[in-house]
Amino acid sequence: MVGLYDVLYVASLLTGGPLIGPAFGVLYPDFLVFHAAARAWAEGKAALIYDIDAFTHFQNASYPDRFGGPVSFRPFLYPPIWLLMMLPLAAVAVGKAYALFMAGTAAIATAFEGRRQAWGWLAIVTSPAAVWTVLAGQNTFLSVGLFYGGLRLLDRTPVVAGILLGLLAYKPQVWVLIPVALVAARQWKAFAWTLLTVAVVSLASLGLFGVDFWRAFLAAARQASSFPFASIMFERVFMHMTSLVAAARLVGWPTPVANGIQLAGSLFAVAATWIAFRGAGSSDARIAVLASATFLVSPYTLNYDLLLLMPAAVALFRQAAAQGFYPAERVVYLLLWLMPTYGMVLNRLGLPLMPLIILLFGCTAWVRLQAAPKGELRAAAAAR
Repeated sequence: MVGLYDVLYVASLLTGGPLIGPAFGVLYPDFLVFHAAARAWAEGKAALIYDIDAFTHFQNASYPDRFGGPVSFRPFLYPPIWLLMMLPLAAVAVGKAYALFMAGTAAIATAFEGRRQAWGWLAIVTSPAAVWTVLAGQNTFLSVGLFYGGLRLLDRTPVVAGILLGLLAYKPQVWVLIPVALVAARQWKAFAWTLLTVAVVSLASLGLFGVDFWRAFLAAARQASSFPFASIMFERVFMHMTSLVAAARLVGWPTPVANGIQLAGSLFAVAATWIAFRGAGSSDARIAVLASATFLVSPYTLNYDLLLLMPAAVALFRQAAAQGFYPAERVVYLLLWLMPTYGMVLNRLGLPLMPLIILLFGCTAWVRLQAAPKGELRAAAAAR
């Protein structure tokens, strides 16, 4: 019922139909940032892309009918390789570009993950996380396709797996633990192709955009890690944030304590990923541990990023349905599925439970990984 409502709600918003839920001030605001960056480069204004004030002014001038008035603080914080991927859409009007972008990224995710099981994929594409991805105009479907496509192909075709995982570097906060997992699993061929792919796309963007553009990105990245910038980001999107540092700040803990909690979570995530991937094969439980750890290691994850967890949750749910559920395990999956929307409500109330639910899901994956017989893992790897 929630999934059906999600579909109807998104359809009514995008088509201008009757409103059956909360109003959405600006449709696909994140895609407007992506499209504006591609447009700026096409118009010979690349210098303003990593200049927050100038780039925000450019967006106000480019999309006055989309914002309904001037907006402030609309930075582009992605590496140049993401702009390289977005350039083909610069020549297309923003509405059509958005439709192509969402359809294309959803098709990639479906090709690599959705084809595994239709009913499970239906639960994913009608989930609240998918709703927020579509309404924000985010790239999470692409991340899902590259993340799961690469990891599930590790044992069968490591070259293709490495290429897919290398392309995922367009979003560093999602990619950050991939090298750790590959080295821990001794997937040397996939690891080499991952690094080679990152090098190729980086050099391609360097050749197209130039050294100064990359310097501007690195300067913007340093600025984004500063306390004033982080504070502005927190004030604007705190209700969407899923990270440990955001949760600590929401309950009123001092910034040094919040940063310490985030650092501890990051170290825990790295250790969990390393230990999980020391075993053979890329089982569903291992992938679920890695996906959960990704949210613990990154301070900049929002509710639409939770779509990355949904295929892992579906896979573990189906496994549990066949083997038997642990106590309260069903509740963990249900809360995880609903969390992208209801977690926002809790954040507004000062009850940031999203990291806790992610941690519970990660622990569930860890228990299933430890309980799986070695022979079963080898058989699962061979089946893939």
